[in-house]
Amino acid sequence: MKDYRKIAEHCPCGEKHSLSTDVIVSGSGATEKMIEYVRLRVDNTSDVLIVSDENTEKYARPVSEKLECDVYILPKTAHANEIYTSELTEYINTSSRPALFIACGSGSVHDITRFCAYDAEIPFISYPTAASVDGFVSGVAAMTMYGQKLTYPSASPIALFADPDVYSTAPNKLTASGVGDVIGKITALYDWKAANLLSGEALCPEIYELMKDALDTVIDAAKSKSDKRDFTEKVMNGLILSGIAMQLQGNSRPASGSEHHMSHFWEMHVINDETDALHGEKVGVGTLIALDLLKSNIDLIERFCNIDLKKVFDREMIDSVYGVLADGIIKENLPTGDISSSVIAKLGNCNADVISKIKQNTAELPSSDEIRDLLLACGAPVTLSELSLPDSPEFAEQSALFSPYVRNRLTVAKLISAVKLSVVK
Repeated sequence: MKDYRKIAEHCPCGEKHSLSTDVIVSGSGATEKMIEYVRLRVDNTSDVLIVSDENTEKYARPVSEKLECDVYILPKTAHANEIYTSELTEYINTSSRPALFIACGSGSVHDITRFCAYDAEIPFISYPTAASVDGFVSGVAAMTMYGQKLTYPSASPIALFADPDVYSTAPNKLTASGVGDVIGKITALYDWKAANLLSGEALCPEIYELMKDALDTVIDAAKSKSDKRDFTEKVMNGLILSGIAMQLQGNSRPASGSEHHMSHFWEMHVINDETDALHGEKVGVGTLIALDLLKSNIDLIERFCNIDLKKVFDREMIDSVYGVLADGIIKENLPTGDISSSVIAKLGNCNADVISKIKQNTAELPSSDEIRDLLLACGAPVTLSELSLPDSPEFAEQSALFSPYVRNRLTVAKLISAVKLSVVK
């Protein structure tokens, strides 16, 4: 794994990057090493609380028996939202306060645990049971709070122990979801570079390359003919690198762009019914749609300097899509309540040279067909219908047009959407 610690210790970019995950152990025997670590860290291991769900309880129980600690079990359908964070918070407030959490699971278990750990100021350990998402060591939690998808500053784990004897036994579907989550870095990194060019948004070259390494690790794994265990280990290593990049950056910018905004948009269920599709599966399909969108609308990049913000933030239009969530969406996009607080209003470097560079970067993106083949090779879904979403050009277009409102983050898809909305009568 890359020597990421040098970025935290002394980054050539001149900025200070924080890394609070002191120990990362990935490999056979990681479970026993975690148990040893906990015994050294806490005076009484019965003060540890393992958070799992009904699917991952089978991995939590052997650990709890050795540590003689309790297991808090979430339903198998639990999502990272206000319901389950409130229930876990109530549990720790009405029982003995834990000295340490262990998140034993994948995405939802980790986000619920890190959110509550941050709120209660209790450290936690990451113990992933599937190579399904890239947020194991990140410092943010992707939550659905009262129907709106939001990202909150949360606790990074003090340590991660990834044991292939555990996570390589997970269903192939979960590993394929992990592939989709990392494949989305193709457009996330492209968007980050574009935002740097257009608005001067800070971009650390070291963190950028670390995320690129995570992406390349997973792409190489997808192209290889290795067995399931070896493939899953490579995917897990890519996911860990991705999470480290987010933690160093202090937010999800290196890992999340227009492709993630589509996934979050669908998870808010404003134009579609709820589905059982995994987050990474949606990110993978979102990446395909984003690539097609960028390639087919490359000429609109010329018009980024002439956007009518009043039309982009027309209340009636936002209401028609987001309904009861419209107030939250407007607050997200216009944090001061004024149009000038939108990231679209801050294109300080919108000139011919920058536009030319973005067009060139767009032309150099891989085709959606190339990425579709990679996803198919890993058993990941590649169509909206496989996500139980409407598989129509109209649904894809509406997703591309309105998903950028999910975050006040500058992406090329957000600007393309703004150009299109600017000409709406």
